Amino acid sequence: MSLPQSHAGDRPSLEVIPGATRKLRPKISHWILFGFAVIVAFFGLIYSRISLDSSAFEIQELEAQIAVQEDLHWQLRYELAQIQDPARLEIEIAQLGLEYPAERIGLSVPVVGIDQLDPDYRWAQLKAILSAQP
Repeated sequence: MSLPQSHAGDRPSLEVIPGATRKLRPKISHWILFGFAVIVAFFGLIYSRISLDSSAFEIQELEAQIAVQEDLHWQLRYELAQIQDPARLEIEIAQLGLEYPAERIGLSVPVVGIDQLDPDYRWAQLKAILSAQP
């Protein structure tokens, strides 16, 4: 089955209509789009490098602060060891005239129940203590 062909003579001839201008779309070449993508990627890499460098500077500053604090920690530990040295303590105790007691003395305190204490008296004592402090 084939369609019947129309004769070329039956068709009207082409004419140019004045005033009917066709708007041309500017065509963007694929190379221009590729170049733009490359430029955007280049600036993206620069931005990522800058952000990584700023993070590296912050890390470096934090590591320096950690080193200072570790040095201070070990210096304080050394000073504490010097203060707790038994030989040094023995000399200072001798200079103060302190000595061990010859005998032990036992103390006993009677147990006071909660009912035996007057709440008003305890409150007055507490107020006296608190008002005496600046």
